[in-house]
This record gives sequence, structure tokens and C-alpha cells, in this order.
Amino acid sequence: MDESGALPLGATGRLEAVPMTNAAGDHALLVRQGDSSRALLTGERGSDRERVVVVPLDDDVEMRMDGDALAVWLTRGSVGPQPQSVPAWANVLGLALVLLVLAFAVIGSVVVFGWLAGLFT
Repeated sequence: MDESGALPLGATGRLEAVPMTNAAGDHALLVRQGDSSRALLTGERGSDRERVVVVPLDDDVEMRMDGDALAVWLTRGSVGPQPQSVPAWANVLGLALVLLVLAFAVIGSVVVFGWLAGLFT
């Protein structure tokens, strides 16, 4: 079993993935926290491609079997607190642009509904 080069996982980095190889040459990733093993990720042969096998090793491993699992993981980083704050001038400029677009939308709606009212009266 080769246990070199652990890769940190999760928000805190306390989880780590350790690459492993057994005597038959099969490869796997062991997810562990400290000295306790949490899950094992490996693959098994299939007809066209290999099947991914996730083996939970304790009760605190959550298995997600839907397409939203990747989306949840990806958005967790993009909607969380950002390390930098936005300058005040950028907030004012953004608000002005939003109000300008809103004003054009209202004016355009009034003009279009005025034309439609003129056509049908």
C-alpha cells in the first residue's frame, strides 16, 4: 500500500485523500481525517468504462446520487463570503446603471403600450 502525497479535501482541509495501490495493482483513494478512515473511492471494471465505487467507512459519510451534488459543491465557493470588499464607487456606479436600465424599461413599456392603445382604439 502506497500512502504518499495526501491531498487535502473539504472546507477546512482536515480531510485528506491518500492514494493507495494494492498488490494486484488496483488503485484507490482513502479519505481519512486524522487516524480514522472515512471513505474509500475506487473503480471496478465494466463493459464499456470503469464503474466508480464509493465505500463509506463510518456513519458520517453522505452519499449524494443526484446531478445536484456537483452544482452544490461548485456554488458553495461562488456564493460564500468573498475575501475582498467592493469599493463604494463601484456600488454607486452599479446602482446607477441598474436604475438607468429600469428607467429605460419603464419608458419603453409606456411607449409600446401607447402605440398598442392607438392601434386598437
